Parts: sequence; C-alpha cells; structure tokens
Amino acid sequence: MLIGGPSGTGKTIAAKQLALRYGASWLQADDLRLALQRSRVTLPRDTGALYFFEETPNVWQLPPKRLCDALIAVSQVMSPSLEVIIENHVDTVAPVVIEGDSILPSLFARASVRDRASNGHVQVVFLVEPEEDTMLANMLARDRGITGQTALELRTEARAKWLYGQWLASEAQRHDLPVLEPHPWSTLVESVIIATSTA
Repeated sequence: MLIGGPSGTGKTIAAKQLALRYGASWLQADDLRLALQRSRVTLPRDTGALYFFEETPNVWQLPPKRLCDALIAVSQVMSPSLEVIIENHVDTVAPVVIEGDSILPSLFARASVRDRASNGHVQVVFLVEPEEDTMLANMLARDRGITGQTALELRTEARAKWLYGQWLASEAQRHDLPVLEPHPWSTLVESVIIATSTA
C-alpha cells in the first residue's frame, strides 16, 4: 500500500497504524531520498532536483510556484527507486506500507507498477489538505524542520506544499486514483482502508 500527499497530511500516522494492523513493514519514502542525498549519488538525469532543497540558499524565500515545481521534480527523480521497491516487495510477497510526499500518481503509469496494481497487489491513496491555512497550522503543530524560518517563509512553505497537494489531487484524478481529505484524524485509517479497497 502506498500513501502519498504533501507533508502534514497524516501520512506517517496512518502508515504506522496500517502496517501494524496488516502485519506489514512500514517505509518512509523520505528515508530513501535522504539515503540517496547522503550518498551524494549522481543520477542518469535530473540529479540537481534531488539536492534542490538542501543546496538552494534561502529556499523558502523563493516563489511558492517555483517550490511546488521543485517538489514535483524531486518526486519524479525518486520514482524509479520507489518502483523497484514496489516490485521487490510484491514479488517476494513481503507486504509494506510506503508513505511519502514523493509518491506520484504517474508512478502507476509505469508498466511494472500498473501490472502489479491491476492484480490487486498494490493499492494507493493520496491525502490532500484542501485548506492552505490548515496546512500551515499542521506544519506549526508538527514543528518539524521549521526552526529558524520567518513567518513569511513558513507561509511560503505552506503555500508551496498546498499547491503541490492540489497538483497531486489533479494528477491522481487524471490517473483514476483515490484522493482523500485527511480529516477527521480519528477516522483517517478507516477512510484509507475504504478508499483503497474500492479503488
């Protein structure tokens, strides 16, 4: 099972609970991205996208649309890595719940993922927050990775991630994949189960 969506939408909490419920492993796509970045890998193409948020000075002072495009670009770079993880876990019958903002709807256009999904071995849902102010409130409540940012930078980050979420929702609909609002939090796991069992 894959749970995509921008940061602050409850993906991690849902993934942990679903993995426990199903006796599956749990993987954050961020771990894979961080490992690639730490290893300073050079990719066949678009390597710069992988390092954009790490290496761009004052990154959260850039226009939100530019940041949204950068989120899309880093996610596109991550797709081949996620594809091979999906292949491996399905082919070795080792269930896993993967969550992350780098899970793109276009991943399901890749033949190997599409084939495994058509056999019912791979499910996906995208959690997308419809309200930008709620995205900001979630970021502030989580208090992860925002130390030292100004109020304007926080608002810019929230806007960029909200734009990314709206783009993900549009792309998911284009690929006929389920999209959920992440609230109420208390029923999120059940909503994910229902959305992935009827997709």
